[in-house]
Amino acid sequence: MGKENEATAMEVDGPKSNNPDQINPRYSINVLQLLKSAQMQHGLRHGDYARYRRYCTARLRRLYKSLKFTHGRGKYTRRAINESIVTEVRYLHMVLYTAERAWSHAMEKRQLLDGPNAKQRIYLIGRLRKAVKWADLFSGLCAAKGDSRTSLEAENPLSSMLFELNSPVLASLATLKDWVLPGMGNEDHRICSSVLSQEYLVLRSLRMPKHGCDHMYKTGVYAYAYASYMNGLLLFEQDRNWDTALKNFISSRAVYEELGKYGDLENQVLCRERVEELEPSIRYCRHKIGESNLKTSELLQIGEMEGPALDLFKAKLEAAMAEARSQQAASLTEFHWLGHRFPISNAKTRVAILKAQELEKDLHGPTADSIPAEKKLAVFDKIFTAYHEARSFIRSDLVSAGNADSVKDELNGLDKAVSAVLGQRTIERNQLLVSIAKSKLTWRRDDKNEKVTKPEELVRLYDLLLQNTADLSDLVSSGRDRKPEEVAFTEDCDLRSTAFRAQRCFYLAKSYSSAGKRAEAYVLYCHARSLAENALKKFQTVTSTDEVTIKELRTLYNECRANSCIEHATGIMEHEKVSENLSKKVSTISLGGVDKKVEKFLLEKLDVYESAVGEPNVKSVPRIEVFPPAFQSIPRNPIVLDLAYNCIDFPSLENRMKKDKKGFMSRLWR
Repeated sequence: MGKENEATAMEVDGPKSNNPDQINPRYSINVLQLLKSAQMQHGLRHGDYARYRRYCTARLRRLYKSLKFTHGRGKYTRRAINESIVTEVRYLHMVLYTAERAWSHAMEKRQLLDGPNAKQRIYLIGRLRKAVKWADLFSGLCAAKGDSRTSLEAENPLSSMLFELNSPVLASLATLKDWVLPGMGNEDHRICSSVLSQEYLVLRSLRMPKHGCDHMYKTGVYAYAYASYMNGLLLFEQDRNWDTALKNFISSRAVYEELGKYGDLENQVLCRERVEELEPSIRYCRHKIGESNLKTSELLQIGEMEGPALDLFKAKLEAAMAEARSQQAASLTEFHWLGHRFPISNAKTRVAILKAQELEKDLHGPTADSIPAEKKLAVFDKIFTAYHEARSFIRSDLVSAGNADSVKDELNGLDKAVSAVLGQRTIERNQLLVSIAKSKLTWRRDDKNEKVTKPEELVRLYDLLLQNTADLSDLVSSGRDRKPEEVAFTEDCDLRSTAFRAQRCFYLAKSYSSAGKRAEAYVLYCHARSLAENALKKFQTVTSTDEVTIKELRTLYNECRANSCIEHATGIMEHEKVSENLSKKVSTISLGGVDKKVEKFLLEKLDVYESAVGEPNVKSVPRIEVFPPAFQSIPRNPIVLDLAYNCIDFPSLENRMKKDKKGFMSRLWR
């Protein structure tokens, strides 16, 4: 009884804690930074959603085990997560990673090779619904268990913006409009204006502090942005309710735009990256609603952006482009090439050829000069992929053609035409590589990390061009009944081959010149000049002349003439210097045996400011230290010889040796 009274007295007399954070603890999570680091470290850097899903599963298993939040043994028993269960921040992590696992599973199904079929798409949408469900639960739990701003922030980002303003308790609607709406577009202005009236009614009923909270991580705002993004993705995949999806994306973008103005530098960079990733989805939603007129080229340009948030947009864009190609491919019944018309019966072959032709328009269109070289190389890779797909479909049709000779002839002709076009694009790509290498050949080494092209690399590229031109000429001239277009094309290949030979000879001469072989370089320059002159004469006799090639050949002819003169003069000067140097050496010969000047090593001339490595333009042996080092005598322990050993008479030890005991039988056998 005494102890109970004492305890009661202590409870009464003790100070009562009125701090609500001790009764209802608050947790802070930087959702964007947490997810970004997890995604980049576990597969999404390379678009591997299966690996990221496995990581989320393993992470959830560890959380379940550490929190003892298991679901029964043997039989699954569902355990609901509510506010009363959340007693530490790991419960919020558990809900977040569950949503991420469902989302990554949906994106994994989206990245199938041939695209998800009807059954797989139903499963994909189901996983996205589950991700939205867990994201909404995460937002609700963060609103209740987040930091001191979360109860208001998780509902809508516009409410949290008032904290950043250090606004009074009853902020006026005009002040809110003056802060939020400037800088927004017309559509964003309309959407946010429809929400402001509801927000103001909520704000009036709340007692907000005059100054904002000092927490760096705004958990509720991040959770709201995450949930809005997931809801937008679900509607985006379902191809419906584009206006609702647009509102969700705009709400998420508004949150990240505001959060990008505060916090540390890493947080600001992550928020700005997420804003850039959300922008294409917003523009596409407006395009579907009809509020913006985006061209196909603009959509393709948006689809070239990188980021995990853009993978669903890219898949949707690719599916839309594939559907448009399949509709256009119905009108593509023939493939025209050098006067031939080859019918295309397979729909997949039509789509592949149409895709390649659309990509070729970007390379040969009016805006081709403004496209950077790296982007052109990527377009060439896509063209090669499309034509290889077409060839695979054609050859599979050849296998299934049977004994129909007419069908086989048409398919063989189509395969030959597609192979010839593929060879032409290969030559164009190699010419682009040559132009890139030439631009780097004359660069000055301002940046030490910049790689400068050597003449040998250009020689190798021109070897490839000669081989490609020869293969293309053999392919075109392999038919029996050749049309005039094919004959003209073969002659054009021969002309280009002559120009490539002249260019190759020129850069081969440059490589010999850089090696100091003047005679070989002079002969090669003269030969390159004669090849360029012959190529110029042939190009001038042809009616359909290529002005760019003729200009390059004239420049090459002049450079060959100039370089041959330079090599001739340099060779004569070096030859004259050889005799002069020899006479100087002979004149300095002495019979007195004057010692040769010995170069000192680095440790011997530390008082002299002189390089021990030598001049950069002169090949000399570095004089840093003698290697291998010379042998030196080192002291060691003296050798002691025992001279008295042979003069000592040692006693006999036979009486101490063990004797063998022998029996009666052993004596008989002596």
